[in-house]
Amino acid sequence: MPCLHTESLSSLPAEGRYGVTSTRRGSQGSRSKSGKKGKNGEKGARVERNDSEKEQSVITSAGWIFSPLWTPGAKTQRLGFRMGQESERVKAWLDDHSDSARSYFSRSSRHLVNGCVDRAQAAQTLITEPRSRMTILGRRRVSHPMCGPSRRILHPATMKRPHSFFSVHQIDNPESLDPGGERSLQSLQSTYFPFSSCVSRSTCLPHSLSSSRPAGQCRRGESCNFMMRLVGDPNRPLQNKNVCLQVLQHLCEITQAQSCCFSMTTVDKTGVKCLGPVFQSNEESVYNYTQAEWDKCIMGYVVSSGMPLNIRDAREDPRFQIELYETGEDGPKSVLSVPILNHKKEVIGVIMAVNKRRRGTCVDSYFSEQDEKVLSSHMVLFGLILENSQLCESSEQESKRNQILLELAQLVSHDYLSVDDMLSKLTAVILPVTKAEFCTVFISDDSSTGPFSRMVHIEETNCSVQCSTRDCDTSDISYMYAVHVQNSMETLNFVNRPAQISKVTQVRSLIGTPLRGKQRGNVIQQHTYCFLRIGVCQLVNKRNVALAETDVFSRADELLLEDFAVYFALGLQNFNTQQKADKTRARLAVTKEVLSYQISVSQEEIHDLEESVIPSADALCLLDFSFSDFNMSQTAMTQAVVRMFLDLNLPQDFSIDYKILCQWVLSIRKCYRNNVVYHNWSHALRTAQCMFVMLQTKELKSNFSSLEVLALMIASLSHDLDHRGVNNSYIERSNQPLAQLYGHSSLEHHHNDMCLLILNNPGSQILSSLSLKEYRACVQMIEKNILATDLAIYIEKRTKFFKLAQNNSCLWKDEGHRELLRSMLMTASDICAITKPWPVQKRIAELVATEFYAQGDREKCEFNIQPIDVMDRENSSRLPHMQVDYIDGICSPLYEALASICESCSPLKEGCRRNKKHWQQLVDSRKEEESLKIKRQNGEREEASLTLSGGPFIE
Repeated sequence: MPCLHTESLSSLPAEGRYGVTSTRRGSQGSRSKSGKKGKNGEKGARVERNDSEKEQSVITSAGWIFSPLWTPGAKTQRLGFRMGQESERVKAWLDDHSDSARSYFSRSSRHLVNGCVDRAQAAQTLITEPRSRMTILGRRRVSHPMCGPSRRILHPATMKRPHSFFSVHQIDNPESLDPGGERSLQSLQSTYFPFSSCVSRSTCLPHSLSSSRPAGQCRRGESCNFMMRLVGDPNRPLQNKNVCLQVLQHLCEITQAQSCCFSMTTVDKTGVKCLGPVFQSNEESVYNYTQAEWDKCIMGYVVSSGMPLNIRDAREDPRFQIELYETGEDGPKSVLSVPILNHKKEVIGVIMAVNKRRRGTCVDSYFSEQDEKVLSSHMVLFGLILENSQLCESSEQESKRNQILLELAQLVSHDYLSVDDMLSKLTAVILPVTKAEFCTVFISDDSSTGPFSRMVHIEETNCSVQCSTRDCDTSDISYMYAVHVQNSMETLNFVNRPAQISKVTQVRSLIGTPLRGKQRGNVIQQHTYCFLRIGVCQLVNKRNVALAETDVFSRADELLLEDFAVYFALGLQNFNTQQKADKTRARLAVTKEVLSYQISVSQEEIHDLEESVIPSADALCLLDFSFSDFNMSQTAMTQAVVRMFLDLNLPQDFSIDYKILCQWVLSIRKCYRNNVVYHNWSHALRTAQCMFVMLQTKELKSNFSSLEVLALMIASLSHDLDHRGVNNSYIERSNQPLAQLYGHSSLEHHHNDMCLLILNNPGSQILSSLSLKEYRACVQMIEKNILATDLAIYIEKRTKFFKLAQNNSCLWKDEGHRELLRSMLMTASDICAITKPWPVQKRIAELVATEFYAQGDREKCEFNIQPIDVMDRENSSRLPHMQVDYIDGICSPLYEALASICESCSPLKEGCRRNKKHWQQLVDSRKEEESLKIKRQNGEREEASLTLSGGPFIE
C-alpha cells in the first residue's frame, strides 16, 4: 500500500462533515488573533476566510486533495493506530476537534505539493541551464566533506552520535504528531539521523535528479504500513527469520538495492561490542565465520561510529579495501549503511543496502540523500521493534531459566540410588532447552590416577534419556577439551569449522564448564574452604530443527550450563555426603553393638546379685547423711543401690523386673572408669545415697511423684557415667570430639547419652513398662537433672532459687519451681562429700585434689599454659584455704537455702559448717606455722649478723 492517500480535486465537497476549513492550528497568526472580540474578531474572521481560500486555491492548482472516503479512522490506521480503546479515543478526539484536524491535513498536503513543484522546477532547470546545474551540484552541507582530493577520512572516535527526538509515545499520541502545526513525522524522521559524513556529493547526482522514476511508496517520510504492522506483530524478527527476510526485502524495494543485510550487535566475553549473526535479503542466515570480510568491515565501522555511511564506490574508498576480499563482477559498489538505535541512543544493530539499481534496468546508480532519509526513518520504527523483541526475548529466557533452575533445585533435593540416576534426571531438563544432541560429564575422584576417573554419556532418544558410564578415551577430542576446561577452570564455547569436521570426530559445536565443589579446611580453621575440581560437564552439537543443521551454542546456553554445573556439583556433593552419612550410620550401629556387648555384664554376676540377700537400709547405713562407702565391697555397694530402689517402691510402681533391675545396676557400675581417682563408681553411689535420704524426708516424699523420684534416682546414679577425669574446660581446649558433638556442657551431655544407651540396652530396660507419655517425661527429667550437675548451670539458676527460699515462696504446684528444686537437689547430692564427717571429707578432698592436679599437669604439658590454682600442684599447700573458699562460694548458700525449704535437710548444712571449721583451723594453723617460720628465720638472720660483727668485747 502506498503511504500517500490522495485523490483528484473534483471529489472534494465545499463543506463536509467537519465544516469549513479553519485556520492553521498552532500558527502564530491564529494564536494572536483568535482571542480578540468585536472589530478585531470580525477582522480575524476575514483573515481566516482569506487564508482558507488561499489554501484551497493552492491545492486546486496543484490538483491534489484528500479523498472523500477519508475518515479519522482511516488516518489513524495509516499512522499505525489499530483497533482498540486507544483507537476509539483518537477517533473521539478527531470528532471533537474537526476544524483542527482538517486544517492539519490540508496544510500537510499543501507542503507535499509545493515540494513536488520545487523539485520539478529544479529538474527542468538542470536540463535547460548547465551553468545552474553546476551551481546546484556545488552546494553541500557543512557536515558533508567533499569527495575527491578534499575528502576527509574521519576516525570513528571523532564522529558524534546522532540525537533523536522521536519516541514510541509520539506514535501512540496523535497530538504529538503535530502539536504546533509545524512539526510532522517527516521532520522527526529527518532529525533522527543527520546526513552521513562520507557521501560523495561532488561527482554524483541525487537520485531524484538523476532518475525519472517516480518516488513510489515510503518516499516522503510518512508512516509505512508495513513497518507499523510489525509493531504489534507477535512474530518478532529476532525469533522469526521469515519476518526478518520480509523486512529486508521491503527495504530493498524502497531503496532499489540489489541486496540488504542486517545484524544485531552483541558483546563478547571481553566486553567488546561486536556483530552478531547476519541476516541477508537473499539468504536465510549467515553466521560470522562465513560472512564476507568487507561486510564486517563496513558494518563494524557503522557500529563503532554510530553514524550513517553512504559510499558511492566502495572500491575507491581507502578505508575499506574491498578489492582484497571481493574480486567478482557482482562485488559491492554503492553502499548505504545506517545504524539501528534504541531509545537510549545506543547502537543495537546495523542495516546495509548494497548496489542500488535503476528501476527496470540493471544500470548501477547511487544512493541519494532521500534514500538515506527513507532508510533512516524506517530504522526508527525498526529499532523500536527490535528493542521490544529483545526485551520480550530476554524476559522469556529469564522466565524459562528461572523455571529450569527451580526444577533443578527440586531434583537435587531428592534421594538417588546412584550418580547416573541423578545425572539422567538433571540432564533431561536442559537437553530439550539447549537442543544439544548429548551431554557428557567427566567425573574425577581421589581414586583416579588421571584427570578423570570415568565419563557419563547422556543422550535423549525417543523421548527418553539414556545414561551410560564409559571409560575415558584419551584420544577423543571431547576428552581433550575436558582436560583444557579442567586446567583452566573456565567455560569453553567451541565451534568446529565445516572443513575441520572429519569422520573421526563428529563434534561440530561444544560448550564445557568445570564442576566445582567446596571442602572445609581443618578443624581449627572452621571457616576456611578450599575448592575441589569435581569434573567437567559438556554439551555437544546444538541442533537447529528449522534448518536441519548444527547451530552454535549461545551465551544463554553457556549461562544455563554453568547453572546446571552448580546444581549438579551440589547434587553430587549431596549424594556423596548421603553415602558418607549412610556409612557413618552403619559404623555407628556396629559401634553401638560392640559397646552394648562391652557394657553388658556376665550372666553369673547377674545371677549372683539376683540370688543374694539384700541387706536392709539400716544395716547398710543408707538412711544417714554421714554414709561412707570406704569400707564397703563392690558387692555391698551394688546391693545398696538395689536396696534404695526397693525401699522407694520403684519396682512395684513401674513393674520393673527384678533381674532387669540387677543387670541395669551392674551395667551402670561397669560404665564408670576404674582409673579415675574421684569421679568413679564410689562417687556415684554417694550421690545416689544422698538423694535417697533427701527423698525419704516428709517434705519431698509427700510432694514428688513416683515418676520424679525414679528420674532423680536414675540421674543421680548415672550423672558421671564414663567420666574421663577432666572437666569441660579441658575437653573444649583440647578440641575433643565431645566438644564438637555437644558444644557446651560436653561431659554432662555425654553422661546423659550413656545413661540412655544403658536404658535401651537389651536386658537393662527398666523403663520398658512405662507408657509413651511417661517414658518421654521421664527421659526429659533425667536429661535436665544430669545437666544440672554442671556448676556453670547451677550458678545461673541458683539466684532464683535463693530468692524463693528467702521469701518462702516456693510453690509445689508450679512446674517451674519443681524443676528448679530438682536441679538444686542434684547439685546438693553431687557435692555432698563436703557434708560428710571430717575424716571422710578430708580423704575425699585429697582424692579430688589428686584428680585436679593430674589435669593441671596435662595442661602444662599439652597446652603450655599455667593451670588455675585449684589444679596447680605447686599450690597443694593452699588446699585448706581453697576448700574454705569453695564452701563459702558454692556449698553453704545452697544447703542453707535447701534447709529453709526442707527442714529435714538441715544435717547437710550442719555437716558443711563443721567441715568449714576444720578447714579454717588448718588455714589458721598454717598461718601460725608460717609466722613462726618467719620469726625463726629472722632470729637466725640476727644471730648471723652478730657473728659476723665479732660479738661482745672480752678481755
